[in-house]
Amino acid sequence: MSYKDRLLQAARAAAKVQQVTVPDMDEPVYLRRMTGTERDRYEAAMAEFRDKTGKVDVMGNSNKITARLLVVGLGDEEGNRVFDDEDVDVIRQTFTWAAMDFLSGAVLRFNRLNADAALDAAKN
Repeated sequence: MSYKDRLLQAARAAAKVQQVTVPDMDEPVYLRRMTGTERDRYEAAMAEFRDKTGKVDVMGNSNKITARLLVVGLGDEEGNRVFDDEDVDVIRQTFTWAAMDFLSGAVLRFNRLNADAALDAAKN
């Protein structure tokens, strides 16, 4: 097996899943690692929410931003996506804000998409 094949195999094995318990939900929820492509698409989708300085303007947009994150960050027991990009409104209309807030924080940490997660990763 070539080094390239071994490296790709290791990358696939790193695509892990984490089960979390969400307050007020009876069903377990699975977080999934986003691929590089999914992260790029998520970041590109955030462009519509950026102000003139390039910062994400969350005022009035937080539930849209959060729902987009959950679309790519939630999966099944095997790490496969359960939501399609078109499911943003379904998530916004179905999940409580408390659940969305809890899950978005968990997805951000699990995928190391925030400063605290980066610091935690550096410690390990």
